[in-house]
Order: sequence, then structure tokens, then C-alpha cells
Amino acid sequence: MKKLIIGIILILLPLCVNAKDISNVSNYIVNDKVASKLKDNNENSYMSIDKDSSIQITSEEDICGLYIIYELKSQTGIVRVNNKDINIGVNNFLHEYIDLKDNISKELTINYDNDVKIGEIYVIGEGEIPEYVEIWDKPCEKADLLLFSTHSDDEQLFFLGLLPTYVARGASTQVVYFTNHNREPKRLHEQLHGLYTVGIRNYPIMGIISDAWSETLNGALNNLKTDKLTEEDALNFEVENIRRFKPQVVVGHDEKGEYSHGQHILNTYILEQAIEKASDSTYHTESYNEYGTWNVPKTYLHLYKENEITMNYDIPLDYFDGKTAYEVSKEGYSKHKSQQWTWFTKWINGKNNEYTKATEIKTYSPLKFGLYRSLVGEDINKDDMLENITLYKDQIKEDDNKDSDLSENINNIDKEKSNKDFQYYLNKYQKYLLPLGLILIAVILLVIIKKKK
Repeated sequence: MKKLIIGIILILLPLCVNAKDISNVSNYIVNDKVASKLKDNNENSYMSIDKDSSIQITSEEDICGLYIIYELKSQTGIVRVNNKDINIGVNNFLHEYIDLKDNISKELTINYDNDVKIGEIYVIGEGEIPEYVEIWDKPCEKADLLLFSTHSDDEQLFFLGLLPTYVARGASTQVVYFTNHNREPKRLHEQLHGLYTVGIRNYPIMGIISDAWSETLNGALNNLKTDKLTEEDALNFEVENIRRFKPQVVVGHDEKGEYSHGQHILNTYILEQAIEKASDSTYHTESYNEYGTWNVPKTYLHLYKENEITMNYDIPLDYFDGKTAYEVSKEGYSKHKSQQWTWFTKWINGKNNEYTKATEIKTYSPLKFGLYRSLVGEDINKDDMLENITLYKDQIKEDDNKDSDLSENINNIDKEKSNKDFQYYLNKYQKYLLPLGLILIAVILLVIIKKKK
């Protein structure tokens, strides 16, 4: 019996083992020098690699994957392994996982087409991929819900609970940021860590406007000029993304900017124009030619006082192992390490971390939204942004069912037609059937008699 138990354990053990981070038993060489900065467990300490350099990695164990953290942008290049070239950097993901399970080796070389800055390269061994590795998909083809978040962390704060709620529902969910944090790269990485924590897998769109403080719309417009951008540039950016993702629901900030942040105000000021312009084929013809027009079915604004709805983020979600959307978003916000000193931390967690429910947040409540614009009627239940909306994936199923029903109808029509045709010819030639039958029988009898002779 003991031997049987040990045998079962030995069989199951490989199934329970996660892949190891084998960076510590791997050597990194760049231009004949040890590149220890690429494996110092600090994604914010960057090493510059010029396009003429090669990164050579050798390991004591089999390499099954690479997880690369870039600074501001990736670059295209190749991983050369087992005399095969694998393209990398083609999606411009700051966090890129390269699956090498079909090309396992103990050594490889990485080359880039242009100069690049890299924070970390994790070398992954055999087994299940570690949880900290983010495997990003391209942005959505079509989004059920499109969130225009202004900054890195707004999606976890004033839109707290929104993303995990609709990820758990199976909605195709896309995030577009109005600003970028290129002047402070660590916030870009916190942004991705936070999104991945709350279940987002489609890579976000980064904004064209630098993060800057102001307390008014005019102040934010002046900050645009500092970036050598215009109001029209901001409008074109949002119109293009609405047309690209064809969202069924768009969600934006409070018109007053929550705590009067000028860029929050500007974001929504632009959004209110963009949802009108996106359906106008004469506006921004460049994005029209690429994506066509789009008339957004529903648009919600945070804290909007008309057609109000109240979200519920305190329901346990099976998708997140029983955690509530509020709890998941708190975990997402915790990834924004550079922001933990701010007043937002007490706002989301409570003064002494005493909050356990989203309903305990009273100021700028993340539960309160208003239906700013609708093409599908007003909400009745007042607690769901997808009310009166059929998810894109379900629309596909309905279309498939329609096609199946149509095919079945066609088959039934063909059968019915065949039956009618058979009946028609049967009636038409019925008088000839008996003589033909007698002739056939006679021929068969003659053949039999001939064979017996």
C-alpha cells in the first residue's frame, strides 16, 4: 500500500510543479561582459543595449521561456536558439513573454534592430509559467466596454471594481489612457502590473498627453500646448480609439474631474465631443478610412447626476476565487507602489485599512455613475452598465445559431422539395410501373432458367 501511495505521488508531482525562475543559474553576457543588471530583480534599473550588441544567455538548466521588461518601449529583434530565429518586440509590449517550449535549449542569443533599454530578463525553466509573468494579448478587436482612464491608477481608484466586474462577466474590456507617464517610467510598469492583477489581458492604449497638474479645464488646455498638442489632437485620439474598438459601452470620468484634476476634466470634455464625432464620416477622415464610423450605444460618466446607476462591487466573484471586485481592485492598486504615500491609499483602504466594502467609500464614490447617452433606452435595474447590451461573443453565438437554423431550414426545404418531386414523378408515371415491374420479373426468371440449363 505504501509503495502504491509513493507511486501515485511520483506520478502527480510533475503536474504540481511550477516553472522555476532559473535566472540565478543563468549567465548573461553583453559584449563579452557580465550583464548582472539584467537579472538584479529590479525592473527599474535599466541597461542600455545598442543595436550592434548581442545578449548571450546560457543556463545550467533548460530554458523554456524569457520574460523581458523594457523601459519605455520595446524594439523589434530576434532570439536565436537552436539555429532558429524567433521574432520579438513586434507588439511593442513593455512586458513581453517569449515562449520557447518548442525550442528548448540551454543557450540562446538576443539581438535588436535598434538601441533598447531593458530593466530585467527573467529566464524561465520547465513547468507552469510563474504567476508574476504577464502574457499580454493584443488590444481588443471589439470592446464591450471601453474605459477612458486619465492616469495610471485612476482605473483602480475612481473606477474601482469596474474592470474585475466585467472581466468576470466575460465582457471584452479595453482600457485607453488619456495621458502617459513617459517621464516617470516606473508608473508605466505599475500600470501594467495593476491591470493584469484585475484580470485585464488585452494590452492598454497609452495616451499622447504628458501627465501634468492643473485644477481647471483651461489649465489642462494650456498643458496641452506645453506638449505641442492641440485640443483637436486630443479629440482625434479619442475618436480614433472609439472607431477602432467599436465599444458597446464607453465609461469616462466625472465632468468636474473628481477632485478637480484638470486632466480628468479635459478627458471627459473631449470624450463628450468624441462620442458625437465618431459617427461623423466627415470628421478625422484618416481614422474613418481605417476603421469607419461608430455610434456608441451607451456612455456612462462617473458621478453624473442624470439617469443614475449604483454599481455593486461587494459581491463574491467565482472568477476571482470568491474575492469581491472591490477586493480585487485594492490588490490592483497595491501594484502602484510609487503612489502608496498619497491620500488615495486612505481613500481606497480606509484610514487604518479598515474598509472591507466599496460602500464604505463615501467621497467620489466609485459606485455612482450616470447614463450620459444611450441609443438602447434607459436603464431599468440601475446597477449594470451592460443592461440592454448583448456581449459581442454572444452576438457571434446568435449569428452562428441563425446560420445553423438557416442551414437546417434549407435542408428541410430541400428534403420537402425532393419528396414533392418524387411524389410528382410517381403520380405521373404510375401507369407504367406495373408493366415495367412485370417485364423486370420476367427478365430475372429467364436469367435463372438459363443458368439452370
